[in-house]
Amino acid sequence: MATLNKNTIKHKLALGFLLIIVLFVSFGIVALREVHILGNLTKMIYEHPLVVSNASLNAGIYMTEMHRSMKDVALSNSLDELNIAINVVNEHEQLVYRQLDVIRKKIIGTEGQDLEKRTRQLFADWRPIREEVVLLFRDGRRYEAALITKEKGADHVAKLEGKMFELTSYARKKADSFIQLAALSQSRVENISVILVLVGIVLSIFVALFTARRVLEVEGALLHERNQLQKALDEITTLRSILPLCSYCKKIRDDKGYWEQVDVYIHKHLQTDISHSVCPECAKEHYPYSELFDD
Repeated sequence: MATLNKNTIKHKLALGFLLIIVLFVSFGIVALREVHILGNLTKMIYEHPLVVSNASLNAGIYMTEMHRSMKDVALSNSLDELNIAINVVNEHEQLVYRQLDVIRKKIIGTEGQDLEKRTRQLFADWRPIREEVVLLFRDGRRYEAALITKEKGADHVAKLEGKMFELTSYARKKADSFIQLAALSQSRVENISVILVLVGIVLSIFVALFTARRVLEVEGALLHERNQLQKALDEITTLRSILPLCSYCKKIRDDKGYWEQVDVYIHKHLQTDISHSVCPECAKEHYPYSELFDD
């Protein structure tokens, strides 16, 4: 029974510590998963919305430079100035396409991809307007070239700037949604951490109380057994010592000075009851004619 109780205590303690270990391992796994999610969200914010937003802003700047250079085309006083202005326009055009390529590669969602396609097409539609301005200038029709640049060209650039603004706003909305997801993930980690820590504290307190209780119980049992053993040793020592015995009534004097009957003394110190009988010698002496004590 003692072995069974001992094994039960061991199993309960092992189960308690195992639960604590499982609890903290689970917390570690959850924390790592959420940190991985946060890392991916941060990476996505950097690689997608921020990149798209920066590319849109840069493309808008290059388009503004192109429009300014188109004004230089319309106001050129010589072919050399015209060619220089056209080269600047072409260089900025390539830069705009590079930014649009970045946007097409990094933008997320069908809506964003459709927006990039419409912006690219609108930018491509600007080229015939610019070519028309150059042809008018070469034909000497500088006023018409300047008028197209000022009106139709400016209107087209305004539409392009609007598209660039839409792309930037779309990217920022995506960034905001990622940030919200990151905030939710962080809040989830904090809540799970608080719950797991509280559960861990409660479980640890339970295991500590259970362990302390069992230790006290075992300590009490050991103390009781030690007292019992000490009492038995004391009694054995008392019995092994010389017992004062009355020569007449046969009473025994205990260690406190009291005289007791032999049967009472033995019962008190050895927890043994005495059963009275008559030995064969006494029976022959005191009951010579009785048949009760015949052999």
